[in-house]
Amino acid sequence: MNSVRFNQLYLLITGIILVGIGAFIQNQPSLVFSFFNLLIPILLVIDAVSHFFQHEEHKKERLIRSLLEITLAISFVISTFSFDVLTILFGAYIDIKSVALLAKYWTYKQNSFAGRLNLLVSGIGGSVIGTLLLFSAFLSRNQILTCLVVYFVLLGVINICLGMRLFFPTKTIDQLKRKIRLTPPVFIEALIPRFVLKETNTLLEPDSAGKNDAIAKIQETKEAVKPDLEIFIHVTEKSFGSIGHMDLSFEGEIISYGNYDRDSIHLFETIGDGVLVTGAKRDEYIPFCIKHDQKTLFCFGIKLTDEQREGIRVSINDIRQSSYDWASHLQRDPHGNHTDYASLLTNLPNCQLHKFHHGAFKTYFVLTTNCVLLADTILGPTGIDLLTINGILTPGTYLEFLRNEFKRADSNVISFEVYN
Repeated sequence: MNSVRFNQLYLLITGIILVGIGAFIQNQPSLVFSFFNLLIPILLVIDAVSHFFQHEEHKKERLIRSLLEITLAISFVISTFSFDVLTILFGAYIDIKSVALLAKYWTYKQNSFAGRLNLLVSGIGGSVIGTLLLFSAFLSRNQILTCLVVYFVLLGVINICLGMRLFFPTKTIDQLKRKIRLTPPVFIEALIPRFVLKETNTLLEPDSAGKNDAIAKIQETKEAVKPDLEIFIHVTEKSFGSIGHMDLSFEGEIISYGNYDRDSIHLFETIGDGVLVTGAKRDEYIPFCIKHDQKTLFCFGIKLTDEQREGIRVSINDIRQSSYDWASHLQRDPHGNHTDYASLLTNLPNCQLHKFHHGAFKTYFVLTTNCVLLADTILGPTGIDLLTINGILTPGTYLEFLRNEFKRADSNVISFEVYN
């Protein structure tokens, strides 16, 4: 049984456990208050056990990570967190995930995708439960317990549905390669790029920053070969830049996606028309990014097989098939003084902008249909793409994964560079 099958079996088992927890809360309410204080330790132990179903890790790494999580679980057991505080934090987490599901439903509805009803029901149900828990101070204990029962049963059923794929044949080889992982809460993932940026800034020489060139300030390699594909994680210290941005360089050409049309941006810059960027050359794009918003770029080089390279080409071509050329303000008015991001991009030689006729990328949303989803789609043939269970994709998810993969001697992540 391969690693994907193990993960599916694990999801099936944990789904049954979560439904069981919901049933326990329903039938033994008097024991729940002590049980709920053990919820986080239980989840940490479940995640620790999950490492033994992920065969891409060495035994030593599995053991170390599992022991670390068990140690954290013990620390939570001996802590003094109250039931009320845990309930409020739990409600906030559920609300974040529910907003992402509802945004994904809206995108699916705009593009007439199938499977919208499940997203709508899960999003509405989760947001109602999360909001109730967030304001649990105004609820009775029995009402809080009812919310918890509904949430655990709902989450368990979703995991069971994911795990049931174990008994059905997969449609493509790439689906077998996807890694199904239990990721940290999204608010933790979102902070990872900021933490890594601060850690990196302490390593850089004071006079090395601000030169805006394409020379790496930090460079580490495992093999003396040029990578076939590069993954860039952009981080700044302000606004949404601290969450990060992600794009790719393949065969010397940048492929990026974002909310770059200033005329379509709304809801505090979180939603807009999706814009695809192609054609810009790597060595010109890096200085541009460093100069714009004082970004720091973390670059991971990937070694590919011939089959994987061809798969990447097919993935990129498939995405382009549903797009059309789009002109920035500068391209439409060459003599105007346009300083929006799309116009600045088109100052780069060979840079082209595209929008989408239809499909998942027609509408950009910061939590789901974002830069990470496009990169994740292209990366499918490499076998390093990630499929998050919480439905929220962040650059922090990839940044943490790639850092760990680079440390492994047998992974295809062969280089790590920092541009600042």
